[in-house]
Amino acid sequence: MSEIVKVSSKGQITLPARLRKRFNIKPGTYLRFIEGENDFRVTLAPQRIASLRGKVAVSGPQDFKKARHAAMEERINAKGTRD
Repeated sequence: MSEIVKVSSKGQITLPARLRKRFNIKPGTYLRFIEGENDFRVTLAPQRIASLRGKVAVSGPQDFKKARHAAMEERINAKGTRD
């Protein structure tokens, strides 16, 4: 299905409500414009890590450096078992 929208004098468009609802596009959602030779596509951009803040419950303070180090060690150990 295609939709036709009009570009404003400021270069803005309004996404049709049907598409905003279907793809859960809310204020602050990032979209990616992919340029082709004679056209472009619009896709949902991957969520930035900052947008996930507060989405997972944690028990107490977290040590990012410690968690990163543990993940790196786990990855190194996994590589060693494959060889």
